[in-house]
Amino acid sequence: MKRLPRHRIVLAAIAATTIAATAGCAEQAATSAPSPVVLASLGGNTRTLLTHHSKSHVAPRAKARHRSSPTAKRTNPASASSTAPASSTSTTPAGTATTPAANPTPSTDPTTAAPPPQSGTCTTSSTSGECGPYSDAQIEGQGSGNQDKLQIGNNIWAPVSGASQTLYASSPADWHVIANMPSGNTSVVSYPSLSVDFHLENSSGTWYEQPLTNFKSMVSSFSETMNATSSTSAWGAYDIWLNNGNNEVMIQHDFANNGACTAIATATFGGSNGVPAQPWHLCKFGSEQVWKLGENDNSKINETSGSVDVLGMLTWMENHGDLPKNSTIGLLGYGWEICSTGGKNETFQVNSFSITT
Repeated sequence: MKRLPRHRIVLAAIAATTIAATAGCAEQAATSAPSPVVLASLGGNTRTLLTHHSKSHVAPRAKARHRSSPTAKRTNPASASSTAPASSTSTTPAGTATTPAANPTPSTDPTTAAPPPQSGTCTTSSTSGECGPYSDAQIEGQGSGNQDKLQIGNNIWAPVSGASQTLYASSPADWHVIANMPSGNTSVVSYPSLSVDFHLENSSGTWYEQPLTNFKSMVSSFSETMNATSSTSAWGAYDIWLNNGNNEVMIQHDFANNGACTAIATATFGGSNGVPAQPWHLCKFGSEQVWKLGENDNSKINETSGSVDVLGMLTWMENHGDLPKNSTIGLLGYGWEICSTGGKNETFQVNSFSITT
């Protein structure tokens, strides 16, 4: 049976909610639960497709984080560098790419011209455009079964007038977007991101999430560049979905005009497996929980490259009642939540990425 990738299942039913929040380009305290899961059915195999709640002060309908149309043809990647662009993508560059600044300090001109992407680069400007599937030996712990495990999505899930974004992807460790978001915009417009699927599949074809206890460790390393200016509002972040979509945890490590939050806890993670010991503070926005690097919002630490103890953070949350005991993990995303680029083109670049389990 030809199996469709889970994050691109045809939607059978969509339940949308409107969430009121205060102004400001940041995670906002919701007055209700995050936008509900979406049920989908494939040959009797019913599962949940995660949707994301609105963070805008003008709340749109809930948007799915990942593409909802099925894959036209299933392909298995032959190597770490292979690509299989979705139907909305092209291997011909749609424009001239930009080169991220070597200095992570906010610059005044993020639009420096650079050679166009090499041939074979997947390119898409579609709001739900995706590149992949990919195979990458640097990303461990993925699920079993014949599914698209690694996808990179343009993921403009809450578009606003005047916003545009184009994704250029060569591999999970080498991709970027050129985004142009209106100056002063106060809502999260997009989350261009790599999606790592941790679901397992049993002999009858039923998908289910992996228990966190399956992992002895889960360490992720990254290197990225935002090319932020004083007008940029965006942040580099992991986005992790657990317990069949009932829990969302973000891990934010690079900030440009990130909104404030009141920490409910502070903890130090790292000190082993190559992860430096660093302080993090935890914030809650409805059912979404966010770890931010630094002891509090007044002392956030901007880090453009580093490593995080993902399992240590999630296990800590289990032990302190912030996640249910015996939690399971379904999807992990990595990219940026983008609100504004000051009305100018800005390049957001992933230079390397790995997960070690």
